Amino acid sequence: MDHTHKRIFPTIAGIAIAGLIVPFFINAQNAAEPGETGTWSGLEKPIVSEEYILMPGDSILVTITGPTNYSYITGITFEGKVLIQVPVSSMPTPQGTFMPQYDVVRAVPVYSLTLKDAKDSLRIVFSRYFRNIAVDITLLNMRQFTVFVAGEVVYPGITSARPVDRVSTVIRRAGGVTTLGSRSTIEVLRDGILFQTADLELFERTGNTNVNPFIQDGDVILVSRMEHSVIVKGAVFGKRGYELRVAQLTAARERTSEGLYELLPGERISDLITKAGGTTPWADLVAAYIERDEHQIAINLMEIIADEDNEGNIKMLDGDVLVVPSVNAIVYVQGQVAAPGAYPFQPNLKAMDYIGLAGGPLAEAHLNGAYVIREKERIAVKKDPVIIEGDRIYVPRLIFKFWQDYVAIGAVVASLLISYLTLQTTR
Repeated sequence: MDHTHKRIFPTIAGIAIAGLIVPFFINAQNAAEPGETGTWSGLEKPIVSEEYILMPGDSILVTITGPTNYSYITGITFEGKVLIQVPVSSMPTPQGTFMPQYDVVRAVPVYSLTLKDAKDSLRIVFSRYFRNIAVDITLLNMRQFTVFVAGEVVYPGITSARPVDRVSTVIRRAGGVTTLGSRSTIEVLRDGILFQTADLELFERTGNTNVNPFIQDGDVILVSRMEHSVIVKGAVFGKRGYELRVAQLTAARERTSEGLYELLPGERISDLITKAGGTTPWADLVAAYIERDEHQIAINLMEIIADEDNEGNIKMLDGDVLVVPSVNAIVYVQGQVAAPGAYPFQPNLKAMDYIGLAGGPLAEAHLNGAYVIREKERIAVKKDPVIIEGDRIYVPRLIFKFWQDYVAIGAVVASLLISYLTLQTTR
């Protein structure tokens, strides 16, 4: 019997068990993540055949090349085996072509083997049926398995996962860590033994994947409560919840946050600012303080952010409240303008912009003589400098306004002269 056949497409291969295998492959391939739409895709990098471990639920394409050429799709059975199929005949189709028919001749264990080791094992088996052939295995779809998530997560219990999922992915599927949960001491239990401690805070800050390991079938992820914590609130971006409020001075929507953050041994002010997402542009860095045991400790965040080794970057204590207030951003416009007064600071605006905000100059305004007072410095407005917080813009009054003033003065003099001549003639 001639066993030489043209290679067929995976969509029609394995017809002998198509009712089980092909539908599984199509459905699994199109399965989306919980809360997502579309085809699932979450690979960090291509699968490495020397690393990927085959387990029940994986779907593979087996390809035989050489004097005999064919391929078929199969899956790893619940017993951890791969079905060995060989072509035995061809069946005509309504289109006038022939579809190969296959027999399952045996099942080979590949449980816990890598893709490479499984390929070597199948080559030995197929060599008993065909001579001078090469065997290849292609991973078409990865299995889903069960992971147990317990402790301080929003939805504790059973969560589905894939071999390419890390702890952070499974935690996200479980709703995330609760307000009281620790993100730095997440335990991964494997076969009932502590396998590794995951640190999602460090992973998010540095991208170090070593502290965010891949999970495996049957792992238990335990999220414990924080042992020590501090509150960070005010003009920080916040990772534990925030609100947008309208600032009294700027009338803009500012993000203000108040959250509970885990305090690890030895962590200082700068560490907690980082955990809170950093300070906002409107933060008053020199007016921040710590509330500790009914006392306030003034801190200078500007110096701490510039140099973490600054002596002011003190260690935080359990129960501390770190407060970062918003800056009072005001610019004053005074003198010969329509509406003199205090105006909210807006970045990158120039002196003439603020004069415009104040209603513009009056008729008596001397714009060429206007100036900006900045601490002890005076800057001419005709240079139209960029204004910073706290600047005072002063527009003086023009004593003589060129031809209008001269015309007015001339009219008065002429009127007096006419009156004088009139009196002289009447005498």
